[in-house]
Amino acid sequence: MTVEERMSDRNVVLEIGDGIARITIDNAEQRNPLNVPTVKELIAAFEAAQADDGVLVIVLTGAGDRAFCAGGDLKAGKDGGPFTGDISQPGHSVVSLFSLMETCTKPIIGRINGHAMGGGAGLVCACDIAVMSSTARIATPEVKIGLFPMMIIPQMMRVIPRRRLLEMYITGEPWSAAQALEYGIVNYVTEPEALDAKVADLTGLITARSPTAVRLGKYSYHAMQDMTIEQQFRFAETMLPRIASTEDAREGFSAFVEKREPKWTGR
Repeated sequence: MTVEERMSDRNVVLEIGDGIARITIDNAEQRNPLNVPTVKELIAAFEAAQADDGVLVIVLTGAGDRAFCAGGDLKAGKDGGPFTGDISQPGHSVVSLFSLMETCTKPIIGRINGHAMGGGAGLVCACDIAVMSSTARIATPEVKIGLFPMMIIPQMMRVIPRRRLLEMYITGEPWSAAQALEYGIVNYVTEPEALDAKVADLTGLITARSPTAVRLGKYSYHAMQDMTIEQQFRFAETMLPRIASTEDAREGFSAFVEKREPKWTGR
């Protein structure tokens, strides 16, 4: 990747280049845990990627090869753990992160390089597409320490079948990459050495597509997911002519007729 911009904080690195924003949780020694500072840095990284018109796709991963994200940082305790907050104030930093990922109009690919535990499993489900190393595992072990993964339920219940998800939450037992693929949690499983090649294939496909179509399409999908089917029909009726009127759509039509590659403007 040709790095055009690099933002490095204590535990998160953002690299932008060639239409790709790569966000890395960079604390491999501690298996890339989540605490309040890390979550805030992730929010800042996603906001920067979303605001950059040159970014067409976002890749989220963890440093090293042992863990994608180990979930809540138990060592942080009262000084920044994920399980506490100011009860006098609305909202929670973890919820803010997942809300931002939900409304992000850039496709998010999860590069699951290692184990995804607790909040890390939630991050996997918050991505639009996920590629997982065959050596990785995914689990929500919170019940083993007397907790329950409240913050990640909304994202995970949209991805994982009900009975499988409840089994994961109630038993706390880990699933293999093969099981994650079988249950629809990830799109692809590769050997560790092939992980980057598969992610590169996907980013290449996405950056070659119309940014406008992808942006409005993802926006529409998330808007419709909680509507009734009749509401979805009405929303789709309003969005299709909007998309068809964009510069990218007109260019796409012309390129198809003229049998050439389209030149997208993102408008």
